[in-house]
This record gives sequence, C-alpha cells and structure tokens, in this order.
Amino acid sequence: MRWVVLGFLFLLSVLNYTDKSVLGLAAEPIMSELNLSYDQFGLVGSSFFAAYAVGSIILGTLTYRFNSKYLLMMIAIGWTISLASAYFVETLTHLILLRVVLGFFEGGTLGLCLVHLARWFTSAQRGVATAIMTSGTTVGTYLAAPLLVMGITNLGWQHTFALLGLVSFAWALFFFFMREEPKQPLVEDVKSLASNREVPFKYILKVLINPYVLSIFLVGFVSMWITTWVLTWAPTYLTKIVGLEPQSMSLIFAGMGITGTVFAICAGKFTDVLFKKNKSLIKSYDRVLVTVLLVGAASYAMTTIISSPVLACIFLGLGLVMNTSLLPLNTTIKTLIIPKNLVGSVTGISLSIASMAGIIGPWITGYLITLAGDDVRSGFNSGVLVIVSLYVVSAIVLLATRKFKITATEKEDASRAAEKEQRNLDVVLEQ
Repeated sequence: MRWVVLGFLFLLSVLNYTDKSVLGLAAEPIMSELNLSYDQFGLVGSSFFAAYAVGSIILGTLTYRFNSKYLLMMIAIGWTISLASAYFVETLTHLILLRVVLGFFEGGTLGLCLVHLARWFTSAQRGVATAIMTSGTTVGTYLAAPLLVMGITNLGWQHTFALLGLVSFAWALFFFFMREEPKQPLVEDVKSLASNREVPFKYILKVLINPYVLSIFLVGFVSMWITTWVLTWAPTYLTKIVGLEPQSMSLIFAGMGITGTVFAICAGKFTDVLFKKNKSLIKSYDRVLVTVLLVGAASYAMTTIISSPVLACIFLGLGLVMNTSLLPLNTTIKTLIIPKNLVGSVTGISLSIASMAGIIGPWITGYLITLAGDDVRSGFNSGVLVIVSLYVVSAIVLLATRKFKITATEKEDASRAAEKEQRNLDVVLEQ
C-alpha cells in the first residue's frame, strides 16, 4: 500500500509542476487574447510566486492540527477551482487572481507531501521515496511540455487549463479511498533522530534558528535559484552560446531532465543504504549532499572556460543532474532533523524563503547579460559564476554546521520524561 501512496504523491508532484509551467507555454495566445505587454505578463508570474510563499507557510502549518491526507485533497481541489476559472478570464486582473489562487494552494504541496510520506516510510527508506516523489517535478517540467503545447494549440489555453483542473479533481477523488496511515505503526531503527519525537509548537523558533536547519534552508534557496536559472536561461544558453538548433536543444534539454531524475533516485537509494549501515546522517546524507554541491560547482565552472559545444552540453548536463539531486537530498534531511509535528510548518517557511530565489535569480542573470552588452557569453558566464559561488558557500556552511543538528537521544528523552514527572509531582504537592 505504501508504494501506491507514493505513486499518488508522485502524480501530485507531476501535476504541481505541470500547472506551474502551463502559463509560460501558453504565453503567446494569452498575451495576444488579453492584449498584455511583457511587463504585465511578468507581473502575472510574480503574483504566483508571492502567493506561493504565503501559501507554503499557512498550509504547511495546518499539518500541526489537521490530517495530511485531507489537506492534500483540499489543495488538489483548490487547483481545480483556480484552473477551471480560466473560462472567466477576460482581463489582466482576472488572470492575476487565477494565478494567485493557484499559487496559494500549490505553496503547501511539498510540505504536505513530506508529512504524509513520513507516515508511510521510515527514515531508512525515505531517501529513495523522496527522490521518486520529487522526480515528478522533472516530469511535470520537461516531459509534460509537448502534451501541454499540443493541448494549447488544438484546444486553446482555457480548455487546457480546465483539463488540468479536472485531472486534479480526479486525483483528489481517488486519493480519498487511500488509507490515512499504515495498519502497523512504523518501527524506526535510529532512535536519535529529531523526527522521532513531537514538541510543542512554541519551540518552532528554536528549531528555525538551529544552525544546521539554517544551512538546509540555504541549500533549498540555492536549489531554487539554479532551478529557475535552468528553466529561464538554459535553453537560451544552449541556442545562443552553444549554437544548437531549437529542436536539438529541446531534445538535449529533455535528456538532461530524464538523466537527472534517474540519478536522483539512484542517489536516494544509495543514501538509504549508507544510512541503514552507518546510522549516521553525517556519514550518509551529509557526505552525499556536499559531494553533489562540489561536483555541481566544478561542472558549472567548466562551462565558463570551454568552447566545445559537446563539452558545454556535457558539463551543463552534469551540473543540471547534480541540481536535480539537491531537492530530494535536502528534503529528506529536513524530514529527519525536524520534530515530526513541525515538518509541515518548517518546510512551508523554507519554501517561502526559497521562492525568493525564484523571483530574484533569473532577474540577476538577465541584468548581468545586459550589463555585458554585446559580449553575451561573458554575461552568461557571470551568471554561472554566481551559481558556482552559491554551491561552494552552501557546501562550506553544511560542513561547518553539521554537528549542530537537532537530535532526540534516549538520554535526552529520559531526561525530559523525568523533568515532566517532577513537574507533575510538584503540582500535586502544591494542591
């Protein structure tokens, strides 16, 4: 049953990123029909991420009180309502409202999925499970594009939006018949993980300012920065700098996405094996994550000094593959180092921070390219060097803070239990 549940979460992840990308693919007919300028259309995209940041915090926090299964159904139905309302869009304001509603409900997706995933998979199984779930982002971004373009071309953008909303509703309907949690409680092998305990909500600030949690936030920010760079600028880099034809570029781009998905799942399985063997986050997830960051930094750096189109594709592809692995690795660590009843809230806050990278990252690269004038390659290289710097800084911060992670050892648990028992005894004596 747990693999069926994982399949549902994977499909939800696919729908999440398909809904994100459909606006860009339908840009031309939407701008033409509504008579929008480029800056007005850009405002529509920004409104989505602004609502996404708010929704990630609010919806993620609801997991502290409400069942994740029904919250997931709620956000899927929210997508249905927003996408189906495409038939009523006649002005810029209507389009912004549609994307604001969609962005709000999509903001909580990752946090809710992580909470629900933790109900079905132990810490030693969560690496590959998270990698499979988050691989839906790649499928929704890269592989769904041809189908969306076909729908927009043949049916129109309103019908395509509405069909996506219908699929979301069907997902919620079928998910209703899934169990909320396994019949038998999960048995954790590693007792020292913070995710094995619950804490009062008032301790969330203490969790948020933990140095290692902050380093994980930084990795999430960097991952989002590079993801939006890839989606915004990588196609232009491959055509303008590398010199590929658009058709060849699209095939190579899709191949990079597929390779990254396969590698991320393999990396998740590898870290699960290491974690099960060593019972240590430092000797498993930390080492793999730092390695991914350093290999990614080296790969992107190489694209700034080589001139061969083949080598440029290889190194850019290797960097993209490394970045595809960042999300599942970073996400899995988050579910292990945060008390389980705060995972949704903390994930929502981290996503709201990461979404800022999605807003400023592409703009900074565009600014650097404009600043370079006629030397477009130099501008692209400057944007890539920013990525390299972010990778290296993230690796250093992880190495510096990894011994500060939150734990829940048996000794700590016993101490807390003794303190609670003493407080209860004091209350009784006072009465």
